[in-house]
Amino acid sequence: MKQVRLLLLRHGECEGGAILRGRVDVPLSEKGWQQMSAAVAARSGIFHGIYSSTSRRCAEFAKAFADSLREKGQNPHVSSPLDVTLLDSLQELDFGDWDGRTFEELYRQEGELLAAYWQNPWLAAPPQGESMVSFEQRINAAIEGILDQAFAQMAKDNPVAPAEAAPAESEATLSAESITAPVATIWIISHGGVLRHLMARALGAVQVPGFYSQLTLPEAAVVGINVLEDTLGERYWRLNWPSS
Repeated sequence: MKQVRLLLLRHGECEGGAILRGRVDVPLSEKGWQQMSAAVAARSGIFHGIYSSTSRRCAEFAKAFADSLREKGQNPHVSSPLDVTLLDSLQELDFGDWDGRTFEELYRQEGELLAAYWQNPWLAAPPQGESMVSFEQRINAAIEGILDQAFAQMAKDNPVAPAEAAPAESEATLSAESITAPVATIWIISHGGVLRHLMARALGAVQVPGFYSQLTLPEAAVVGINVLEDTLGERYWRLNWPSS
């Protein structure tokens, strides 16, 4: 049994005011930097990876965070300094014609369409924007690639003899072994929509109408998801909310 602990960090407050931010590329405000700095400072331990959206509000902080870990000499048991891996596939949903516009304007001019979209975004994409199905497929592929790499590295660092392989574990065994399973902890610095989808996936609530709009997720929130992999390669997701 192996375990990857994903620490999902939403970006903090941004410049530009109350606008719909998808692909519009704006930097963090000073408050946003403070929010994210406080969020990562509250989590100690050894980290095995940092992945980030390429958007400025995520990538600039991710690079500064990695630099701070190196300067402070953290992760002493990790053989090489942590570098940030920037992935376009971790970007927020592309809201098309709505992107970058103020919420006040959107609700005044396209209120009914926008309200219907928040309630069930799988029924229609934003004008000239990305569909939710495409968005979720993109996020799933990115996370599975991160997990594949992490579990492969753990198998290399902690080889298990073939004779030790066992049949698929029961729920009780999974719960018990998760306490002592080798763990790799990885930061994912991304956006509200990305985090909401991964939380929905962990809860088995994928494509549930109203889930996204009803879930409060503050700026610079940290959500923990533990992914267990058994000896047959099956993976089991556990939402750790709030993250401890």
